[in-house]
Amino acid sequence: MDLNEFVKSLTALLKEKPPQAEIIRQGRTLLSSLTASTDWFQESLARLLLDQTWRAGQRHTIWPNEISLAWDTDPEFSVLAYIWEPDMVDVVHDHGSWGVLACLVGIIDEIKYSRLDDGSREGFAELSPHSPLTMNPGETTFILPLDQGIHRLGNAARGHSVSVHVYGQPVRRGYIRTFYPEEKRVSVAYPPPTYKAALAIRLLAEIGRPWSQNLISAALRESVPDFLKAECEQALSRSKEKKEPGQE
Repeated sequence: MDLNEFVKSLTALLKEKPPQAEIIRQGRTLLSSLTASTDWFQESLARLLLDQTWRAGQRHTIWPNEISLAWDTDPEFSVLAYIWEPDMVDVVHDHGSWGVLACLVGIIDEIKYSRLDDGSREGFAELSPHSPLTMNPGETTFILPLDQGIHRLGNAARGHSVSVHVYGQPVRRGYIRTFYPEEKRVSVAYPPPTYKAALAIRLLAEIGRPWSQNLISAALRESVPDFLKAECEQALSRSKEKKEPGQE
């Protein structure tokens, strides 16, 4: 199976609108067939190296090792590859959609996590690891949305590894949550352009001047995503607690 055949088969599957469990089951079978060979991947590597336009068109994402391979026009799904250097280990994180992933080159390991707290404390998360898995080429695993899909991936090979991921339509867009189990801490991670906007909003809150408050308020009047609106609302609240120099 090559990438085009995989995309056609997955598109046909999703048009039938089966339950999520069936999408994951059949999606893993299709992805296993795709990742049983690396022959199809040479075209993507060639474009990455030789086609500057294609390379410049890659999405700005949280992950610097991510390559966009294909996406449905609706879009119902996207197909991504990740190149892992030796001993590279991901941060523990969640996902905004269902997904299936497979090892293409080398060895990929995964640990899933259950969240033990109820999420009511801002910045706090208590996790329990489970289901450690080591994948060779053609072997797959699955991802569920939000707290059901918390996991960590890593390269268990001596050399470079590659994983191929398929993600469905998001139930939450724009960010993921990253977890630090030893510290019982969770934070929000944005793609680089969004992160710059979030940093600007947080800075405005620290400045705490009337002009900075006006700028945050102006942003709230714009059509900004809900997660940036939440950043603005939190920043405006913090900013109003600031006092001008010389004020009691």
